[in-house]
Amino acid sequence: MENVTTRMSDEELDLVDKLAALQGGNRSDAIREALRRGAREELIRIALQRYQDGEVGMRGAADIADLSIAEMMAEANDRGILSNYDEADLAGDVDALR
Repeated sequence: MENVTTRMSDEELDLVDKLAALQGGNRSDAIREALRRGAREELIRIALQRYQDGEVGMRGAADIADLSIAEMMAEANDRGILSNYDEADLAGDVDALR
């Protein structure tokens, strides 16, 4: 593992300490877990925003979020995001299956 240094406010440290206490771990464990979950959520949020804006199709959104297309579609559905699936997406999916 690589060490990374960052500055944190007292409020942020209080949150990390609370997480660590509730998880029965230490600050480093709490920070890694929060970062992992937060980064995953942020990637999904960005992917779905780009999908909604028409910048990427569902496959592109899935690639951004590092999810399968089915997982990405489930995320979109869970968040009430309407499908932008069009003929170009279909053609790309057909090509990918070949």
